[in-house]
Amino acid sequence: MATKRIGIDIGGTRTRVGAFSVGKLLSRRSFPTGEPDQVIAAIRELLREVGWQAPEAIGVGSPAPLDMRAGRILNCPNLSTWRNVNVVELLGEEFGCPVYLANDATCAAIGELVAGHRARNFIYITWSTGIGGGIVLNGEVVWGVDGLAGEVGHMVLEPDGPRCRCGKRGCLEAIAAGVGIARAAREVLGRELTAEEVVKLARAGDERALDIVDHAARAMGQGIAILAEAFAPELVILGGGLTRSWDFLGPKVEATVKLMARFPPRIVLTALGDNVGLYGAAALPDHFPREWTTS
Repeated sequence: MATKRIGIDIGGTRTRVGAFSVGKLLSRRSFPTGEPDQVIAAIRELLREVGWQAPEAIGVGSPAPLDMRAGRILNCPNLSTWRNVNVVELLGEEFGCPVYLANDATCAAIGELVAGHRARNFIYITWSTGIGGGIVLNGEVVWGVDGLAGEVGHMVLEPDGPRCRCGKRGCLEAIAAGVGIARAAREVLGRELTAEEVVKLARAGDERALDIVDHAARAMGQGIAILAEAFAPELVILGGGLTRSWDFLGPKVEATVKLMARFPPRIVLTALGDNVGLYGAAALPDHFPREWTTS
């Protein structure tokens, strides 16, 4: 592994930028997701702080859709300020080093592979503003033909269900992600609430909020059960903002998995907290398909 790496995790809500040396996180910045210039400024701050003139490589994790071969973030609904931005060209020209772009949840899976639970057969699921996934089999990342394998949030569970921002109906993300829970709150409770606020109401005994949360947790359990049947992982690892309520949501999810999967996998939370995507982004150059390298 190169000794001087920058990892970038662009999320629907927050962006994190970290400086790594031989896989060790030296320092990081975290801020609400905004313009690309904020990331450039954060990298420059980190370089000054750790005393580097330039990084040896930069890895970037971003929600899909992406063109990994070209290094471009496309029309991601969660990233209005990053649409159609060629990250590889932008950061490569700015910092004079190779830059690699991949799905943020796949980067998180890489983070778990190299620095977290270190399992060899697992599925990583981000449960946050959206829902994404990364798949590792026999210690190797599953990329798929276009690099977007693991889009578990867009499994259709309810064909007549709510419209997803991807254009389909009844996706796991449309039901169980933060955006889906907030949408349900608008429709059922008649007001704007975050997913975390809906969970808080459900904890307090609000029956309508509890119905929304139960529906979301069952959908997540159903999705995990389907993945368990398809891949037989040793672990399913969850991360993301909604897992902060795992004490409340977890038993609901696990009950559904046990009901729907013949061989329920062990479900654990990420070992790296909200740095999991950073670790994976920093390690991305070591796992990126060489035939897709554009820098």
